[in-house]
Amino acid sequence: MNLLKIFLAIIVLLTASNSVKAQKMPVLSEINCPVSQNDLLLSGKLFASAPPILLRVFNEDSEYAVLQLGKRKGSLYLYFKIFTDNVCVKQEQPLELYFKNGDMYILKNSFSVNCDGTAVMELTGADIKKLNANTINSIKFYTLKRDYEFSPSAVDNENFKHYLNCLKVYKIRKKS
Repeated sequence: MNLLKIFLAIIVLLTASNSVKAQKMPVLSEINCPVSQNDLLLSGKLFASAPPILLRVFNEDSEYAVLQLGKRKGSLYLYFKIFTDNVCVKQEQPLELYFKNGDMYILKNSFSVNCDGTAVMELTGADIKKLNANTINSIKFYTLKRDYEFSPSAVDNENFKHYLNCLKVYKIRKKS
């Protein structure tokens, strides 16, 4: 009889611990987030990133850019890089987003002056809310020599919002 009580107690404990583990599952697993993080450091801090979104320069066949979302120290960032030689970008250079509803939204480059075609924008809560609420029709990026325009597809917009929401809830894990 005691053996039966012990066996039942073990089953109850295992069942209860499994339900507790199930409740502690991160939200990310429920929404299938493709966020990746490794042990590499960015300016001495751990970071996570979503897959890049490749964009073709409007009316060009061989010029491309990448838009990628990342998270570092609890802040979300939008990384933008044009894959053309000698594209010089000033600090505070605007990245203009034109939405389907006709609104325009400006994000400013916080990365230092460079001629690698790289811009980094730290996203505020208001930025994230605006980006989640709208569909991007076109992106204009102004550099010292030339202006670039991109037209993200419906899939690009869907992925962008999905990655944004994933990174919003993602917790940067400690270095192992």
